[in-house]
Amino acid sequence: MDTAARKKRIGERVDARAKALDRLALEIHARPELAFEERFASGSLADYLESEKVTVQRGAGGLETAFIAEAGSGGPVVAILGEYDALPGIGHGCGHNLMGTAAIGAFLALRDTLDGVRGRVRVIGCPAEESGNGKVHLMNGGAFEGVDAALMYHPGDRDEIDPLMLAMVNLDVELLGKAAHAAAEPQDGVNALDGLVLGWNAMSALRLLVRSDSRIHGIITDGGKAANIIPDRAAARLMVRSPDNTYLADLRRRVLACFEGAALATGAELRPMWSEVCEVVNTNRPLAEAFAENARALGRTMLARRPSDTHGSTDMGNVTTKVPGIHPFLSITEGPVPGHSIAFTEAARTPRALETMHLAAKALAMTALDVLSDAALLKRAKEAHDGRTA
Repeated sequence: MDTAARKKRIGERVDARAKALDRLALEIHARPELAFEERFASGSLADYLESEKVTVQRGAGGLETAFIAEAGSGGPVVAILGEYDALPGIGHGCGHNLMGTAAIGAFLALRDTLDGVRGRVRVIGCPAEESGNGKVHLMNGGAFEGVDAALMYHPGDRDEIDPLMLAMVNLDVELLGKAAHAAAEPQDGVNALDGLVLGWNAMSALRLLVRSDSRIHGIITDGGKAANIIPDRAAARLMVRSPDNTYLADLRRRVLACFEGAALATGAELRPMWSEVCEVVNTNRPLAEAFAENARALGRTMLARRPSDTHGSTDMGNVTTKVPGIHPFLSITEGPVPGHSIAFTEAARTPRALETMHLAAKALAMTALDVLSDAALLKRAKEAHDGRTA
């Protein structure tokens, strides 16, 4: 069977499972779960794989809601990644209900087509993308061991092959003061909230001076317990982002200095805690070109990024730092719809979203097949990743 015939077979196998995949995507959409709590989503996807006679390793990489399955033998290994966590308050406003489902659809279609192809496909169910850097935990736990290329897609409002995904780090700020009666003995207190607000205002002033491609934003998570008590604790969670790792390091220093100065001014104790960094997504050009050609054959034209666009951050950046990888966007909307919004949550369960999920499963499986069956493509991808080609 030649490559064209195998790709035709992949399309047929995705279509044959379309109703089952749609059911999974809609059920996961209806039961959104936050980072590391995706028991229904990960369990449903793993159950479906097992119903297809696939051996599934649950709890992969030491994460309860992660899973791995593999098919094929010998040769290179291509990983197809799927996410399924949701956002607090708005559910699947990033469309992750479609991503995990597309990944297992792609995996099964390729498994059914691998006879005579030397190589393996590995599907990795990845929890906690929105918060928690799940893929970093999976990398540390060995889930990506032996992987030669990593593929995934993301729902969006535009078909974009090389989206700019910023490096990002979280800063959890905690200020500790001293409680006192706010009316009777305020002089005996140390106001942690005043310290936090003073630091927040300094950070807001800093934002005017930050490069236009970088971001600082966050929320106050604790502002005290009662209006008549001087707050002895206040806390916030901040995100610092940039496409430039050197500039990100400088921003980290400057943001922290805002709260260090505020703590000194108010007498509060500052306890900062930084997360691990989400790296910039390094789109692998040979793999992206292969995905774009497969998407074109399926009726979608992939566009280059617009210079002014950014798409937030993702732990897929850490994966693409280690192995060749791609993270294209495929539109599930009829026009511009902001991600992380109720409108996008609604879009993630529409017929267009499900049709795009089918197409994504096909394009991912076809691109994985290209990597497994074309040694020259994999060689170019590795050379591009190692910096030997542009």
